[in-house]
Amino acid sequence: MFGGTIEALRAWADGAGATGVFLLAVLDSVALALPNATDALIMYLTIQHPALWWYYAAVATAGAVIGSLPLYLLAKRGGEAFLERRMSGPRTSAAVAWYRQSAFLAIAVPAFVPPPMPLKVFVLLAGATAFSPWRVVAAITLGRGTRHVIETLLALRYRDQAVAGVERYGAIGAVAVMALVTVLGVGAYLWHVRQQAA
Repeated sequence: MFGGTIEALRAWADGAGATGVFLLAVLDSVALALPNATDALIMYLTIQHPALWWYYAAVATAGAVIGSLPLYLLAKRGGEAFLERRMSGPRTSAAVAWYRQSAFLAIAVPAFVPPPMPLKVFVLLAGATAFSPWRVVAAITLGRGTRHVIETLLALRYRDQAVAGVERYGAIGAVAVMALVTVLGVGAYLWHVRQQAA
């Protein structure tokens, strides 16, 4: 999947430059599902223009943040009322309280882990539970920025070998991390519920 994306992007990557990175990151975050497209583009551009590795990582991160804000604002506008109407009760209140306490990591980790980790779901939940917009921005910046810096540094150091490694092992690694995060998240929630009941 990653390799096919790279081949499709290479035809126009040099011409698109940072503008293409920004647009892809915004589209991927706000609506369209473009798995690994931004990652492929910044790695390829870093190989072509090594001195700009930091710039591509920064622009991709900015696009992800800006693209996520409409989802957050949409969920914030009607999400809290929806939760109160449709999901009332002590268990729901406990779940919402737990999410508010854990929301920063619940956003930062999916922002760091490549697809299929669903960042949009956690951004929507942050809006629905009225989590601070500045903390949402900070969490996405931390997670996605770290991911893109690592990708560009790998491309800078290992060039095509880095791209091949991500192509071969990226999806498997993402699924493994997602499974680990899910287990840890469920365990933390159950512990929180038990503490509240005690």
